[in-house]
Amino acid sequence: MSGHNYEANLSIWDKIRIIQEWAPVATYIQAFLAAKDVNDKAIVVSDAAEWLSAKTQTKLDDEFVSHVSAILRSPQGEDFLRWVVVKVEEAKA
Repeated sequence: MSGHNYEANLSIWDKIRIIQEWAPVATYIQAFLAAKDVNDKAIVVSDAAEWLSAKTQTKLDDEFVSHVSAILRSPQGEDFLRWVVVKVEEAKA
C-alpha cells in the first residue's frame, strides 16, 4: 500500500453522496447472486453494464452496451449464451 488516504479530503456529506450514487451496485450484485439461470445472470450483468456506461461522459460505451444488451435479450442471444455455457462445461470435463 502506498500510504495514500484518498478519503481523507472528503466530507461526511461527500462520502454519503458517493455511497448513495453507487448503491445500485449492491442491488445488481444481489440480483446476480439470486439469479439461478445463466440467461437471467446475463441480463443482470447487462443491466449493470447499462447503468455503469450511463455514468460516463462518452456515448460510444452507451451504444456498445445497448447493442450487446439487445442481443443478449433476444431469443438468439439467449440460445447463443446457453451454447457457449455448454461448450465451456464440456471443455472443463
